Amino acid sequence: MLISRIFSAFIMLLVFLSSLFLFSGSFFSFVIYVTSLLALYEWSKLLYFKSLEKKIFLAISLCFFYLIDKFLTYDYDHARFILIGASIFWIFIAPLFLVFKIHLKNFYFSSLIGWMLIIPLIVALNYLIQLSPWAVLLVLTTIWLADSGAYFFGKQFGKRKLAPSISPGKTWEGFIGALFVVSLFSITLTYFGFVNSYESILFFILILLLSVEGDLFESYIKRVAKVKDSGDLIPGHGGVLDRIDSLCSSLPLATLIIVSPSFFGQLI
Repeated sequence: MLISRIFSAFIMLLVFLSSLFLFSGSFFSFVIYVTSLLALYEWSKLLYFKSLEKKIFLAISLCFFYLIDKFLTYDYDHARFILIGASIFWIFIAPLFLVFKIHLKNFYFSSLIGWMLIIPLIVALNYLIQLSPWAVLLVLTTIWLADSGAYFFGKQFGKRKLAPSISPGKTWEGFIGALFVVSLFSITLTYFGFVNSYESILFFILILLLSVEGDLFESYIKRVAKVKDSGDLIPGHGGVLDRIDSLCSSLPLATLIIVSPSFFGQLI
């Protein structure tokens, strides 16, 4: 299990870094769109969409992809409203699902939430790649390190459940491990001058907290659906949605902060 997990992670990292630094921005966008479509397909399965509903959902999703690519990729003024809306969702609305155990039974509402997860992620990644590939790598590395820290610390020391009714596998020890790894990463970046201010450590911790929320949110959806993973496309990792749930919740607000004139100069 660990070997397949590491091998799959290596392949995903190789594809991602190649699309990010070696090929054109259009290829990176293509990778994003394919990944997002697979994630939305898994979402339609988790919510048990009927065959016709699934086709309608994915067809409309493709239309959204076209509109994003044509009108929003280079227009941050309009993209910002989507990122703000997504940030509001993750800060104020998504926690209500976890606290009050809200079920998604209506096709239209379920579709809306699915798009709320994925569309802002596409907008954020497409905009950040125009800004700087390093900005994309900075945020994603933070989330990857958090996931890895939580996984290994949880495996070795995990005893106290973080959210037993939502995700029995997640522990407070895993969360503390993720916090430790991310803090060490941010301090190291600052010490060696990649980041200009120790205040940006708060930025990395915010990313961590939001990424944990995204992970718990998807875990709740899977628990309602009575499945372990969103899919089985990635050996050792489950589905595509399992790999990007943390990005869905953290990247919109992270992008807003990175492009903020008052913060960007301190971070990059």
